[in-house]
Amino acid sequence: MNSAQNGTTNRAYRSQSATSPARRTVILVANSKGGCGKTTVSTNLACYYEALGRHVTLMDLDPQQSSSQWLKLRKTDYIHSLAWPAGEPLSLGRLQQRLDQCGDVVIIDSPAGLDAHQLDHLMRLSQIVLVPVLPSPIDIRATTRFLQNVMLTPSYRRRPRRLAVIANRVRTRTRMYEALRQFLASLKIPYLVTLRDTQSYVQAMSHGEGIMDAAVSRHMDDKQHWRLIGEWLEVQRHLIQTMPGFR
Repeated sequence: MNSAQNGTTNRAYRSQSATSPARRTVILVANSKGGCGKTTVSTNLACYYEALGRHVTLMDLDPQQSSSQWLKLRKTDYIHSLAWPAGEPLSLGRLQQRLDQCGDVVIIDSPAGLDAHQLDHLMRLSQIVLVPVLPSPIDIRATTRFLQNVMLTPSYRRRPRRLAVIANRVRTRTRMYEALRQFLASLKIPYLVTLRDTQSYVQAMSHGEGIMDAAVSRHMDDKQHWRLIGEWLEVQRHLIQTMPGFR
């Protein structure tokens, strides 16, 4: 497909699937630490919602554009990519303009090293924040600082968002896993699942696939993890849309 056809497709997607802000669910996948699995979580979430027939916008803010490259390999009418131009600042106005083009589920794959203003902008637009963390002392310390920074943003202090942590690339029979488990248990926010350290995720990314795709993983626990994440997100979406004070 050439660039002109791509532009036509993108315009058609926006006109057909743009959703009112009151019905839109915006999920921010974030951590200050690079390499913790933000893109893995973002792309697999997109696959989960695609399987439900939901129109998903994958907003790729990472300079490496890994989510956008993954989506180019995937043939789908349900996931649309919004890649952030290289070098363009993450201004609130521009982010809001992009968000106004989106469908009913928006997944923001954020870059590492967000400064306080950028983090506050993204928090202001988001309702739910998922924080992936790896089982290492460096990652645990970085995640602790990041969660503190999230809770100190003006947007969060005005209206707390729904926060949850996902343990990523974990081998459960290790001392480091026990340290991670104790850390996650000490948090006063939900700890959703522990994702296995498996090559299935790496192979899926390289082919534009996700764990929920039938041919990717035959390990039932892997698929069940994403169902549990999805069920938690649906509960939060219901709360956000029906209870005063959550939006």
